[in-house]
Amino acid sequence: MATKKKTTTTTRRKTSRKKASAGGNGSRLLVVESPAKARTIGRYLDDSFVVKASVGHIRDLPKRDLGVDVDNGFEPKYETIRGKGKVIKELKSAAKDASEILLATDPDREGEAIAYHVAEQLGFESRNGDRFKRVLFEEITPEGIANGLANPGQIDRRKVDAQQARRILDRLVGYKASPFLWKPIRPGLSAGRVQTVALRLIWEREEEIKAFEPVEYWTIEAALRKDDARFTAQLHHVDGGKPRLPNEDAAQAVIDAVHDVPFQITKIRRKERRKNPSAPFTTSTLQQQAAKGLRFSAKRTMRIAQQLYEGVEVKGEAIGLITYMRTDSTRIAGSAANGARGYVEQEFGSKYLPKSARLYSGKQQKGAQEAHEAIRPTSVWRTPDSLKGDLDSDQLKLYRLIWMRFVASQMSPAVYDTTTVDFDLEGNDGHDYLFRVTGSVLKFDGFTRLYSDAHEEGEGRTLGDLKALPDLSEGETVSVLGIDKTQHFTKPPARFSEASLVKELEKLGIGRPSTYASILSTLVERTYVELDNRRFLPTPLGETVVQVLIRVFPDTFDIGFTSNMEAGLDRIEEGELEWHQVLEDFYSRFSERLEKGEAKLDDIIEDIFQLEDTVCDVCGRPMKVKWNRYGRFLGCSGYPECRNSKPIDRPPEVDLEGQECPQCGGELVVKSGRYGPFVACSNYPDCRFTRALDGDQNQAVADARCPECDSPMAVKTGRYGEFLACTAYPECKHTQPITLGLHCPTCGEGEIVKRRTRRGRTFYGCSRYPECDWSTWDTPTGATCPVCGSEIALKKSSKKKGDFLRCVSCSHEFSEEAAETTGGGSD
Repeated sequence: MATKKKTTTTTRRKTSRKKASAGGNGSRLLVVESPAKARTIGRYLDDSFVVKASVGHIRDLPKRDLGVDVDNGFEPKYETIRGKGKVIKELKSAAKDASEILLATDPDREGEAIAYHVAEQLGFESRNGDRFKRVLFEEITPEGIANGLANPGQIDRRKVDAQQARRILDRLVGYKASPFLWKPIRPGLSAGRVQTVALRLIWEREEEIKAFEPVEYWTIEAALRKDDARFTAQLHHVDGGKPRLPNEDAAQAVIDAVHDVPFQITKIRRKERRKNPSAPFTTSTLQQQAAKGLRFSAKRTMRIAQQLYEGVEVKGEAIGLITYMRTDSTRIAGSAANGARGYVEQEFGSKYLPKSARLYSGKQQKGAQEAHEAIRPTSVWRTPDSLKGDLDSDQLKLYRLIWMRFVASQMSPAVYDTTTVDFDLEGNDGHDYLFRVTGSVLKFDGFTRLYSDAHEEGEGRTLGDLKALPDLSEGETVSVLGIDKTQHFTKPPARFSEASLVKELEKLGIGRPSTYASILSTLVERTYVELDNRRFLPTPLGETVVQVLIRVFPDTFDIGFTSNMEAGLDRIEEGELEWHQVLEDFYSRFSERLEKGEAKLDDIIEDIFQLEDTVCDVCGRPMKVKWNRYGRFLGCSGYPECRNSKPIDRPPEVDLEGQECPQCGGELVVKSGRYGPFVACSNYPDCRFTRALDGDQNQAVADARCPECDSPMAVKTGRYGEFLACTAYPECKHTQPITLGLHCPTCGEGEIVKRRTRRGRTFYGCSRYPECDWSTWDTPTGATCPVCGSEIALKKSSKKKGDFLRCVSCSHEFSEEAAETTGGGSD
């Protein structure tokens, strides 16, 4: 495909460009994903350009079936995404007479796939293929746009193949493995190829914590003084080895041996240590630092970064403030480094400027792709303070973090003078005891004058944490104020925070940084994990899901296997492997596991769920752990002959004696719902009164945490009914619908939520709308169909039949009495 050598002239415009007609001879159609990106770019192009947005993917695998022909080379059966027909029609109309079609979707695998599907729809394969050019915008600025237009290329088919292979892998695993969760737990649960491995890491860490047995140990510290300066030395060695003090007696023996021995300095080591600044951000390191320093979730970080990349209004001009935010590379352009050096010299002086620019050209992570630069500001002279009136609070915080880290990366190292002092004592018991203290003084602040990385608890001390020591010399004896012993116990490994989990996923090569945000948010949204003090722990549902999946598919959800699959996708992109062969190798093993899993599923279920030591107090059979939409409960293994059940997770004790329903006067009871226990009227469904346990109806905080900042969620009432909103508003503006705890019967991924039309009529729909358009006027329930076992049925009523339920799967009609609703409650 020939490329055009002439540099495209761009024109800066402060108001939105007048929309061009749908084509016209000589016009150039430029296609991007996002309408926001289209608006920003359109302001810098003249009237010979028509800028259109695909609004994300336009083609995908079908929702309702596998969509992959495994017997014909794993050919995907793509279909137009619902609602994108109009977009495609507009693109075709604009492309009809365009002299060039410039595909300027994001410069990554997903963007390449979107570009390919757009080109397919616009006739790339059939005619005029030379009209199509692939354009990459690393930054949405006049310079970045001009550079992209001046250097067009072709669609990278290897990158498209890698994306397609990943999509097919995910579909094969999700579509084939998810049903193994439906029988033992409940229909609609999903198994993600990478998501399940992340869940496994969280679960295994929790198992480590549960199995951990603390071990007692003791430490010895000597409080010392020279003149007015006090400092503390720790027992470092006993007879040349690490001290082992398992109990108080051993610790006291050390104190007794040295309590009257002079603390004379035997050795002093002084050393100058330099601490270099961190490299500019990659996607992963940005997510980690935003989590530690700003308390942003990965999802929140990436959403804001996308806004900063695509362009915001600054002094009436739309401009992209950062480079592309999905990158594994720490590389930066020489011109960008020189710009930062110029700023540093002007603002801080030449002593803060290293002799040469740091370009960070090496790969920093496993599987890093070097096509992009690191994340940096598009102009270092556009300081955070200058943008205070143009950015919202979250945008400004993230931009400041990116800007400071980048500028600091071009500053001189911080210099510390460290001093290590040894006191080698001969105890009165004949053993040698080495006490040691290390101090540090900041000699030159360097880059720390502007920026220092945030740290989490448990990450260890830094040079800046060490205290300064007084002037000391060898042979000098210092005063001993006291020698103390302290009891400790070894601690289990810490639960993963969002930052540490992202770091662990990257270290193991699980997924790619661009996918971490969706992986973590999906685990929270599906209630497989929850956040406790900003740390992940698996829910009972998550524990059960991962136990079933790793028993049925030990290879598929193995950490090493998943890492190797990611490496295989990288090799497809690099042209080293052919995508069909990668899928063939995977599926040959996976299909074997499917067959074996089907044969042994009942045994696995029996092993995981049956409790031999807990028997039914009605019939004497063993009790089993069962699930419904509200969580776990104990049910008799003799069901349906015996319907006895007991709760596992009991609601808290609440004294409701003497309290009546304010609406009907009925008795109030505690029930369990999607967001935990609540108070409800016993006359449900005739009376639907509910309130939170603390008694504050409607305004009470629900038992749910914000997936973005971990603050409590509160029930709010808006124009279209009740919803959940973050209590940290306006700092965090996250909202989400109140779900019924039932998965959508159509897509199986979203959850059923209650909504209201503009006229106030209540209906129920999928939380993934508009991707999934399932909806109903009837009230969904968690009643189990006695024919097909589906756990979603709709409440119906007619004059002839009265009240009844209709299964959404097989349309069987039955009464509420015929359904197994054991262990649940009403919403």
